[in-house]
Amino acid sequence: MQHNRIAREITRADYNVAASSCRTSSGTVPTLKVIRLSDKRIIYPFQGRADMPLFASAVEAQHYAEAYGWQLVDADIAFPE
Repeated sequence: MQHNRIAREITRADYNVAASSCRTSSGTVPTLKVIRLSDKRIIYPFQGRADMPLFASAVEAQHYAEAYGWQLVDADIAFPE
């Protein structure tokens, strides 16, 4: 007997976005880790990614990382692997 399963809609709540920053001699670099919680897949960082830009302050760097992280989440929701 086959059961009908209704697929649950994936939302931003199904992801963990951890954004921070790291001070270097050249400036402050955003740090980011994005995980899809359903399968623990790491969405970011990935091999071959571009370097994050430098910022003057930790607050700016963290805001950038958070915004970029949520863009990646939205893209993964729209086009899952």
